[in-house]
Amino acid sequence: MKVLYLECALGVSGDMLLAALSDMLEDGPKVLTEAVASLGLPGVSLRFSEHMIQGIRTRRVEVLEETPQPLRHLADLTRIVDASPLPEATKRRGMEALTRLATAESTVHNEPLEHIHFHEVGAVDTVVDILGAVLLAELSGAERVVASPVNLGSGFVEFSHGRFPVPAPACAELAKGMRTFATDSGMELATPTGLALVKTLADAYGPLPLGSVQAVGYGSGTYSGGAYPTFLRTYLIEAEACEERGHHDGHSGHNGHEHGHERHGISYYGPHGHEDGNQGQGRHVHAKQEDDREHGHDHEHHGHRHQGRHGHDHD
Repeated sequence: MKVLYLECALGVSGDMLLAALSDMLEDGPKVLTEAVASLGLPGVSLRFSEHMIQGIRTRRVEVLEETPQPLRHLADLTRIVDASPLPEATKRRGMEALTRLATAESTVHNEPLEHIHFHEVGAVDTVVDILGAVLLAELSGAERVVASPVNLGSGFVEFSHGRFPVPAPACAELAKGMRTFATDSGMELATPTGLALVKTLADAYGPLPLGSVQAVGYGSGTYSGGAYPTFLRTYLIEAEACEERGHHDGHSGHNGHEHGHERHGISYYGPHGHEDGNQGQGRHVHAKQEDDREHGHDHEHHGHRHQGRHGHDHD
């Protein structure tokens, strides 16, 4: 079985995940360029480049605009997605992530969902990051997506509503049901779009599955080379399914779903079936629950664009 693994030990943002997936797949840039052209957004294109982060080559994907973009609400983005020729599965999961972003914003600000808007260029960045990442994940051929626990970072962020501890309110809303941890980075490491994507794509959270690594991708964001260097790594793995050997932690979670080391009596995490507890990431592998599907947000609303200190512009 092919497994896509998302390594978020240094955080996650939409542009980092998009870049890592495009780096992992040989035809990633070509696929993304064609996908963006199909969205019918005038003056919007992509630029691909390579950047060295801590001596490691990473890919960066930037969304370029030659035409000013209008203010867009979730309904506007829904029309753009529905009108695109992208695969139906891509559109469905893309809208799931976009709705998560808007709903988290709606929840934390106590405003109706239809009033939440994605500000100017932020809307374009967001829809490209989300649809592009979902499309590449599906084209990888992976039957299962596993994510590491996500590093949320620490410290404070400032935006139009004031100064808040990390994670910012909407990020905290999105983190519900996810596997997360924090490091003493002094800055925000996970953005709303990144969290919404991981939450939408991941079937489970845990360590790198047992198997043969087929491909690896490295993605960085606009400010990944700052005081706390960051990148995101993706793996495509031909996983080996190991029968459990007397160790079963498949206690039922919500809605009758498993919440443990295995699914259907099979483990993809080696003979011991548990994490090593590195970086405070916890010790058990948790399958994603159906009740984590509360939807999320984008920090681009009411005419502002959040920007955390790590500088991913909350993509």
